[in-house]
Amino acid sequence: GSITEGFCARLGVAAQVLPMSDDPVRTVVHTDAGTMPFQEYFVRRKCRPAVRGFDFEGADAAEFHPSAVAALQAAELTAVVICPSNPYVSIAPILALTGAREWLRTAAAPVIAVSPIVGGAALKGPADKMMRELGENPSAVTVAAEYDGLLDGFVLDRCDAAEAEAIRARGPRVLLADTVMRTSADKARLAAEIMAFAGDFARARVGV
Repeated sequence: GSITEGFCARLGVAAQVLPMSDDPVRTVVHTDAGTMPFQEYFVRRKCRPAVRGFDFEGADAAEFHPSAVAALQAAELTAVVICPSNPYVSIAPILALTGAREWLRTAAAPVIAVSPIVGGAALKGPADKMMRELGENPSAVTVAAEYDGLLDGFVLDRCDAAEAEAIRARGPRVLLADTVMRTSADKARLAAEIMAFAGDFARARVGV
């Protein structure tokens, strides 16, 4: 945590940024070329080997960051947003921590995920490649399935509107939006739409 605080201070980041844990967790990738650390797979091998699975060594013993737990329990929390990132190697290591899924299920605000797959492809990174290699269809529905039991809402790009019903069938409410962020204005607009979506859950709870 203190290292992250130092980075934020040096870079002028005003928002509180937390690591998932102060304990070590190591992502290991199982591929057709053997088992290797994530850095080997991603940097040296440039994601070329076919993925067969993942392990997160140390996750069972690692503690979910106490400040993150406190934030999830805070009465003033408005939303938990799982950003459009790789569900296998960016989000799964966090969810692998002991208690992480339960903390999300009992969070004081709706949990909303934004799909990193748009039009059957990842806008950045190897998420769609990984899905194919794991025998899954690269789609927003596949992303939603990775978060089964955790989500109240799911943000789907308008071009994938045909997938909305399949996602609703898994439990979450769906928001259709333009999720591709090319400019700062795009980012601000999408953030505002997501927060308004989160507000719909709060109003439903109080019967407004």
